[in-house]
Amino acid sequence: MTNTQNVTELQPRMTREQLIEAARFAAKFLPVASAQLMNELANRLDITSVALFEAMAQRKEMAEQNVTLREDVTSWAKECDRIEERITKTPSNMHLLEAQRELRELAPVDISLNNEVAL
Repeated sequence: MTNTQNVTELQPRMTREQLIEAARFAAKFLPVASAQLMNELANRLDITSVALFEAMAQRKEMAEQNVTLREDVTSWAKECDRIEERITKTPSNMHLLEAQRELRELAPVDISLNNEVAL
């Protein structure tokens, strides 16, 4: 592989797999020290990408659980208001308002569940 072939074969936008494969292939044509460095960079990119995708999957799962938990808190607050109304015979939404206030005070959750990362 010559330098001109190397330059013309590189695409302006490569997938992570293509970039790792190209780096490992190019390492074969480099001096030993440079080849070791290129292989190490490719390995680290591969490992970092796997860790990133795992973290994204966990983040998505936690965001879904967070939505469910927030809905559960609201549901339980409404139920408490219903029980109190049944006992006191007075309409109440005190628990719901308090739950909504406390949920607003929590750190906002702004996670796009369809978020994709391209490397």
